[in-house]
Amino acid sequence: MTETLVIALLVFLGTVIAALVAGGVTLAVQLTRWKADNHLLWLHNRQLIDHIYRGNPPPPPPPPPGLFD
Repeated sequence: MTETLVIALLVFLGTVIAALVAGGVTLAVQLTRWKADNHLLWLHNRQLIDHIYRGNPPPPPPPPPGLFD
């Protein structure tokens, strides 16, 4: 009985740890992607502000590659 309980407990803890690791990896990937998207949005916004400030005629500058993919 004790061995069965220990095995069940180890399996449960292994499952919980695996889920936490998978969640951490997913979070790290999403944060990296969000940071890259935020940088591209900032860059495009800066280009639009500079375009308007300098009084350049339409059309506005195109967005950076990969911004709206």
